[in-house]
Amino acid sequence: MNNLKNILIIVTDQLSWQALPVYGGMAETPNINRIMKEGGIAFDRCYTTVPLCMPARASIWSGVYPHETGVLSNEGKKAIPADLPTIGRVFSQAGYDTVHFGKTHDAGALRGFYCEEEGSLEVEGTQAWPVSEDTKRDRFTTEKSVAYLQSIRDSEKPFFIITDFVNPHDICSWTGKNKGLHVDVDPGSPLPPLPPNFEFDDIENRPDSVKYLCCSHTRQAQASEWESESFRYYLAAYYHYIQRVDAEIGLVLDALEKSGKYEETLILFMSDHGDSMACHGKVTKDVDFYEETNRVPLIFNIPKFRNQPSRTEHVLTSLLDLFPTLCSYAGIEQPMTLRGENLMPLMMGQGKLEREYIIGQWYSEWDFSISPGRMVRTDAYKYTHYIGDGEELFDLAKDPYETKNVARHAAYAEQLAVHRKLLEDHIVKTKDNFMNLHWRELNDDLQWRSHEIGYGKHRGPSVSEVGKGLVKR
Repeated sequence: MNNLKNILIIVTDQLSWQALPVYGGMAETPNINRIMKEGGIAFDRCYTTVPLCMPARASIWSGVYPHETGVLSNEGKKAIPADLPTIGRVFSQAGYDTVHFGKTHDAGALRGFYCEEEGSLEVEGTQAWPVSEDTKRDRFTTEKSVAYLQSIRDSEKPFFIITDFVNPHDICSWTGKNKGLHVDVDPGSPLPPLPPNFEFDDIENRPDSVKYLCCSHTRQAQASEWESESFRYYLAAYYHYIQRVDAEIGLVLDALEKSGKYEETLILFMSDHGDSMACHGKVTKDVDFYEETNRVPLIFNIPKFRNQPSRTEHVLTSLLDLFPTLCSYAGIEQPMTLRGENLMPLMMGQGKLEREYIIGQWYSEWDFSISPGRMVRTDAYKYTHYIGDGEELFDLAKDPYETKNVARHAAYAEQLAVHRKLLEDHIVKTKDNFMNLHWRELNDDLQWRSHEIGYGKHRGPSVSEVGKGLVKR
């Protein structure tokens, strides 16, 4: 058992890769930078399987696609199949002390971990940046994680810890508090600039699911009356909540170093999905497959490389790769069910990762508005297909901000055909029932998609608000 290796996974919620200095972003994250500094390996083209909390997490911890877990939305009654292997069960059976702290929202995929009960501690906010239970829960998660690391100083049993933070998800609560016409509160610091693709003139050339995202997504509906300056306040708040979670991460890293286990512990940093960060005039996440919401940070810090320079890998990767990679690292046989790739040979300089594409999925946020979609991300292109709704094709080499959908351009007919075939083959390979799914609005009511195109044209509640009974139409 002494040959087993400790693992610490630090998870954030709703953190886009592009916000982090590791990837050229402007957030202040000295502690995430610490993970990268000593021989860290950052993957800069890593994608979630779905840009939504529960289906993403169910997929990550089980190593299969959402259509295979059966967890397609945040609707809380769903659970993964009882016989589906999970990373917690595999590592606990191999002799690890498997412990999870913080946000679960996993639909049973954390099976095999002892999950510390979630709690919260009081944290002070400001008028500009108030805090909700998200930030308070992170404070509790840190204290429990630190206490565990303090308790294992003399333990010889290998551990697999997940410290699962909620922030910067508190940006969702901030949006709700600032919904509609309002006066933004000056935070007392310069506001970030808007992204290059904040405004784009191609929205009429998108599938209806994207055109009318404001009708299905509560936060986008709440931001429909914002002026452009409010989106800069949104970004300032988003960076603030990133700083908050970075501070919590620092306390966990300090505790790991003090535990005497640092030199024998692999640290992995990741997020379940990203945030729109005002790109395409959007807030939070939902429905679409744009880079900001689907591309996530993935950083490995392996003890063997801590005396070497950090590096960035540019290969296409998926959060599905986490499960097989950690099995390989620990010398544990991986389940036959896993869909991801083992990244260890690449990181060890013993081989390349030959991968043609990454797949992303979408179904629904709360099952009130259903917009089945799939993404195929290849080296230079991104193709999306929504059932009964339309297609997108982006030439990412020429258009990294996804401002022009070229699916109908004659010059891209060949690439469109290639990507359609990739999706068809993948559907067959993974027994995906995508083509049998159906688009649906609450009560099949089309009134939400009746306004003039443009998120700023939306008025009233979203489908989800009505479906949850929070407001009446």
